[in-house]
Amino acid sequence: MLKKYGMDIKWIAFLAVFILTIAVTFIFYQKTDMSYEFADSSTIRYVKGKVTEVLSEELEKADGNDPRILGTQKVRVYIKEGEQKGKELEFDNVLSTTHNIYVKPGQAVLIKADMPEGAAPYYSIFNYDRTGGIAAIAVIFILLMALVGRSKGIKSVIGLLYVFLLIIGFLIPAIYSGWPPVLATVLMAVTASGVSMILLNGFSAKTWTAILSTIAGILIAAFVFAIFAWILSVDGYKLDEVEELILVSNSSGMKVGDILFAGTLVSSLGAIMDMTMSVAAPLYEMREANNKMSSREIYRTGLKIGKDMIGTMCETLVLAFTGTAITTLLLLKAYGIHMDQLLSSDYIAIELAQGLTGSIAVILAVPITSLLAGLIGKKGVHYL
Repeated sequence: MLKKYGMDIKWIAFLAVFILTIAVTFIFYQKTDMSYEFADSSTIRYVKGKVTEVLSEELEKADGNDPRILGTQKVRVYIKEGEQKGKELEFDNVLSTTHNIYVKPGQAVLIKADMPEGAAPYYSIFNYDRTGGIAAIAVIFILLMALVGRSKGIKSVIGLLYVFLLIIGFLIPAIYSGWPPVLATVLMAVTASGVSMILLNGFSAKTWTAILSTIAGILIAAFVFAIFAWILSVDGYKLDEVEELILVSNSSGMKVGDILFAGTLVSSLGAIMDMTMSVAAPLYEMREANNKMSSREIYRTGLKIGKDMIGTMCETLVLAFTGTAITTLLLLKAYGIHMDQLLSSDYIAIELAQGLTGSIAVILAVPITSLLAGLIGKKGVHYL
């Protein structure tokens, strides 16, 4: 009875921390001013609409291998929100090589309404309205998680939403307002991993082993990337978006140099969490089945389990970073870039540093998790 009561107290404390961090994150987000404007956009509004009719078209196929259609559509659009809500407006939809949004009747769109003082308003189709599609995909994902994972699947979704909240509500505003990006990212990672793993697996030695191993893995990733960044001479100022970031930092105090560092840690977090729990879970099951296993045996077993996972996990990380680079690699190849130029480019150096940082952190997470499982599991710490 006392044990059960103790577990209730722990869950009450956990829920209190869970709710408190959400509340603090919302407050922090609301208090952080992120209203930087590169140009005056006070007269511009974005509203949802629906194409009711395409009145006329003057279109032609683009040149070469480009399958798109260029020209102009005269459209009638029903406005769903804003000052013109409930009205139907007629305007031209221009399809160019840089902005090509071909529409059909019944299609949901996002409209850019420019309404300067003393001049007639100007309307254009900014993009397709994808909010409905995104919502449908999210619902399918949640349903699949619930059907396949049952209660753990639902808990996983809650944990995922919690991590997104921390990133959007805390990490982004913190970096924007001048916090050290590495410190903010480590705080976010520690909080996210702790809450997610406790929510999913409860209070147990297995959970605490995975949490401590994840924290160690993140710190290792930070150390490794710092070395790689020094060797390869890369930082946030080598990013493609550096000019825009510098403009924003001049008014916000954002530390551009460490943004790349923060992004690498966030990218590595999921793989590290996956590896630590994947190694810790079977070790504790074996420990429960055979309580005579020594710490050394647990450690060696963990290494054997990890060896089978390291290869595919590292490939996953490297391929994830490489997948985002396909377009750039194609362009560099098309431009006839020499191999030495390619390897010495900022882009390749950054991708290499990020991919290898995450991979090394995942590799070292295996012996760390195995060691902690041997130490904690052998002592029978099952009620933490």
